[in-house]
Amino acid sequence: MLAGMLWQLVAMAQCTLSIAGTVTDEDTKQPLSAATITIMETGEKGMTDATGRFLLKGICPGNYTVKVTHNQCRPVQMHVHVQKDVQLSFVMPHTVNELQEVTVVAAANAKSGAIGAELKGKEMDASRGQSLAEALQRLSGVTMLQTGTNIAKPVIHGLHSNRVLMLNNGIRQEGQQWGSEHAPEIDPFIANRLTVIKGASTLRYGADAIGGVVLVEPKLLRYQPGIGGEISAGFFSNNRQAFMSGMVEGNAKKHPAFSWRVQGTYKRGGNAQTPNYWLANSGMQEMNFSTAAGWKKPNKGLELFYSQFNTKLGIFSGSHIGNVTDLMNIINNGQPPSYVTNTDFSYSIDRPYQQIQHHLAKAKAFVKTGANSRLNAILSYQYNWRREYDIKRFSSSSNVPQMDIGLQTIGADVVWDHYAGKQIRGSVGVQSSYQFNSYTQRFFIPNYQAINAGVFAIEKYSKKQFAAEIGVRYDVRSIFDIHRNNGRTYYDRNYGSLSANGGASYHLNDWITAAINLSTAWRAPQVNELYSDGLHHGSARIEKGNPNLNPERANSVMLSLNVQRKNWQAEVVWYHKQINDFIFLRPTFPPQLTIRGAFPTFLYDQTNARISGVDFSSQYAFNSHIAWQLKASFVRAFDKKANDWIIQMPADRFENALTYQFADGKRWKDPFIKLQWQWVLEQTRVPATGDIEVTLPNGSKQMASDYAAPPAAYHLLGMEAGITQTIGKKSVKWLLTGSNLLNTVYRDYMNAFRYYADEMGINIAFKVQVPIGQ
Repeated sequence: MLAGMLWQLVAMAQCTLSIAGTVTDEDTKQPLSAATITIMETGEKGMTDATGRFLLKGICPGNYTVKVTHNQCRPVQMHVHVQKDVQLSFVMPHTVNELQEVTVVAAANAKSGAIGAELKGKEMDASRGQSLAEALQRLSGVTMLQTGTNIAKPVIHGLHSNRVLMLNNGIRQEGQQWGSEHAPEIDPFIANRLTVIKGASTLRYGADAIGGVVLVEPKLLRYQPGIGGEISAGFFSNNRQAFMSGMVEGNAKKHPAFSWRVQGTYKRGGNAQTPNYWLANSGMQEMNFSTAAGWKKPNKGLELFYSQFNTKLGIFSGSHIGNVTDLMNIINNGQPPSYVTNTDFSYSIDRPYQQIQHHLAKAKAFVKTGANSRLNAILSYQYNWRREYDIKRFSSSSNVPQMDIGLQTIGADVVWDHYAGKQIRGSVGVQSSYQFNSYTQRFFIPNYQAINAGVFAIEKYSKKQFAAEIGVRYDVRSIFDIHRNNGRTYYDRNYGSLSANGGASYHLNDWITAAINLSTAWRAPQVNELYSDGLHHGSARIEKGNPNLNPERANSVMLSLNVQRKNWQAEVVWYHKQINDFIFLRPTFPPQLTIRGAFPTFLYDQTNARISGVDFSSQYAFNSHIAWQLKASFVRAFDKKANDWIIQMPADRFENALTYQFADGKRWKDPFIKLQWQWVLEQTRVPATGDIEVTLPNGSKQMASDYAAPPAAYHLLGMEAGITQTIGKKSVKWLLTGSNLLNTVYRDYMNAFRYYADEMGINIAFKVQVPIGQ
């Protein structure tokens, strides 16, 4: 034992070498910051600074593979023999100059001062089969707004829906995203990486991105000869959901400039189960596909993309109640009716349910306009078709939906990217869209047409440890031809205003980076906020618009501090938003009885809001086997007019994870197991009183701000375990995950169906990824 300890001390004494170097852009010849350098054998990582330099210390003698990655480049790697300090030089093929428009990502990005986070690698693999919002929830500062077990959308710093932009393969997703129970119509299997951008850098994508921007980014098309791809499959135990997704892509030696890709996904799940009962009619079915083709030359290129998303979502039967008395009894008692809870498992989806189809087509081209500039043009078309089917209260053989809404969007963007010297780069662009919305059957929002146009300019400066960004944008929005099918018309709406941002980052030393973002932005009220009137089917509530709403104006500041040491990484983000004329849904009394049932009633209201919070994330590696991760987020949303809290904001939460990485074997690589613990506190920061009459357990009446009080705090235990098996020349990934392992009974404040039922119980998932081709 003593000899072994002496040998370890000798080995440690030898681990004093370093690997240093530079990373430059192949096209611009400029230093490339925010590139990640990884030693594949040990997992040690570093990042280039504003001058494109990196340094990895404490390296032992030996043979290593050094891999360099960047969010806009193809990875490159080099085999290195280390016996003394090593100096390396990497040149990255910067594909953003060819087919990808400029995006800003990563925490405290040294080139732009951007603040954000991205999901990729193991974390992305573990989220396969889940919804887009469930996957994004793995990132610090992102939570979910849910409607039952099937419908979820991301919440960033307490904001969601119209205030969070979703970019699907570079195209702004345009569906009926205003609905709290309208999940993004995006197949997560399209993405190779999910990126969340917070703060000033969202200006590039739209003035109304007050909450943030989510980039759903496929991997770049393949331009190496051969055919390859991947098949992913899995099964979830709770609702017996199975999924399979496949992707094949190729490039031919005879036509190296041409590449192609096809992808498809199928998912089907049945009734979900709480710890005590099944959730009747909570099944889902999803069928999606996409195809892409690209043609690329050094100075010009073209890419075509088409995707179709199809889903059928059952709405929990216990949320559509026949009369007001039963509705209030269910909410007050916290238990669904027995005729619902006595249901067994089934894959069948009956009324009420939703059926949604989304088409997206895109043509993107670029041409270099000089040695350091390029012109990008994008033309897109989207069609979102939403049908909602109510419970039949009267006998009828008709299969006609009770609400049928179609939204068409044509978009055109032109952006000129340029470099001026070694330190300055920027973008100038024009974005525009035309929309046509129509409905049949039941009214909820009117028919309308809309024209949106925006022009922006962003310039970025970087030198040594310092980087800065400034941007300005002007947008106009015109909504016209607003009318109901019964002939009622509304006044046209015209809006326009200026947005601006500024950001800076500074490397205090080799391992600490500080960043600040300042911004002012605005958002025009949407058609649903102005004119909605009726049953919002999926969320099981009546919503009434307010035609007197004014545009929102948000003034924001965000600070971040990022630490990157050999064994420790941490980031803390503080934000403060002053949103004047903040639009929100306010519960009101009494519930409304319709021929379709009894439902809670909500009104659109407006106030001046102050939203502040902190996101914290940290990861510490005790050694090469054990690592600990901590995440925490806190949001404080205050109504300045009422001098009270704002309703429907995420509660404080903490997440801990402990990972053990086993040693690799001859045919097994990257075996690991991770234990996860989540603690969500009770949301106590809600308005003290309101106009909702609730019945207390002792039978007395009380006026409250919501139909049900916020649920109690809860703790959840989860786990992940995975391994990569070498079969022939292929690396097959196996993954086992588990959520709510203790089968805890709980409800989440951000789930609209907390009025009616508990959350899902224990859920075990088994997943596999198999590469195909070359």
